[in-house]
Amino acid sequence: MSSLDDTLSAIETQLLDMQAALLSSDPQSLEQTAGELRQAATTLAQALASNLVPPGAGERVQAIAQQLGLLRNQLARVLALTERQAASLLPPMQGVTYGPSTGAQGPRIYRAPG
Repeated sequence: MSSLDDTLSAIETQLLDMQAALLSSDPQSLEQTAGELRQAATTLAQALASNLVPPGAGERVQAIAQQLGLLRNQLARVLALTERQAASLLPPMQGVTYGPSTGAQGPRIYRAPG
């Protein structure tokens, strides 16, 4: 198995791990897996830049590119959902949480409603 094959296998594994992390909704796992996927993608880009792509590897690279696009869309959806959930729990922010004192009132400090 060539170095490019090893690299392709590694990124395919990382893609599967990233999909599992998205499904698990575990932020630490998602962050760690995203870093590992980013490193594997960098390694793949370097391998593709320094070598000729052997026959059959082009299809794998195309499949990886398609999976990366799908993952990017899934991450965007998760981010939008997370932002909506946070907005429903926290009041809208206007300015900073802690600000300079205004007269005798003292500094503004965030306080949850209720």
